[in-house]
Amino acid sequence: MSIQSHLAGTWKLISAEDKDPNTGQWVPYTFGNPPSGYFIYDNTGHASVQIMTTPPQQITTPDSPTAEEALAIFNAYIAYYGTYTVDSTNITVQVEGALDPSQVGTAQVRPYELKGDTLIIGDQVTYKRTLKREK
Repeated sequence: MSIQSHLAGTWKLISAEDKDPNTGQWVPYTFGNPPSGYFIYDNTGHASVQIMTTPPQQITTPDSPTAEEALAIFNAYIAYYGTYTVDSTNITVQVEGALDPSQVGTAQVRPYELKGDTLIIGDQVTYKRTLKREK
């Protein structure tokens, strides 16, 4: 069975942590507690990653955020999609579309560790995102 077939599926984000470069301590709840997001990798080599900070950013008028609200929304959401490849150490998404236009056309390379129904994305030294397979 290929690495891609082991990875294929829908993964729910259950924790996100980053290491504070000043203290060296892990900072939990990078995207809120609990974080909200899904990473989807399919058998045809397509991927979609979406993370929203919780609680969601509030806006005064539905569908019409102010400039400040729009910036807050932009800073509280990560979304991109494209095709992916996977090897024994990295998942690489060739970004075709993204909330952040500077990501379009880039390769987003992420180290990972897959243990059964748990996927850890990140170098686990400076950041880690823990996901569980959706059944």
